[in-house]
Amino acid sequence: MQGNINSGGGRGRQAMSNIDFYRRVPKDLTEATTLGAIMSLVAMATMSVLFFSETWAFARTTLETAIAVDDNAEPQIRLNFNITLHALHCDFVSVDVWDALGTNRQNVTKNVEKWQLDGEGGRRI
Repeated sequence: MQGNINSGGGRGRQAMSNIDFYRRVPKDLTEATTLGAIMSLVAMATMSVLFFSETWAFARTTLETAIAVDDNAEPQIRLNFNITLHALHCDFVSVDVWDALGTNRQNVTKNVEKWQLDGEGGRRI
């Protein structure tokens, strides 16, 4: 404990020292300090402000939904792509199209033109 607590504002210091979370340990006793009490109060105030501001931000969230509709009126879209697979025969390749949500799958392999390549990468006839 502190030796001379009653001299010069001792009650305030003693009350502040009782709140101290950061106590020093000289020899066998723990000793509260005014600086430690101030740090404790600042930490508690900061944690309280953060807790209430984050709780308030969580409580006032709103749900927003945006839907983008494609304005393309054509029933088919032309898509050009060139993929070369050297170690895979064309008969084993398929092309599937998924919608943006991943719920609608269409096999478009029947409309894909495939051809084999020779050793130099040219089109085999």
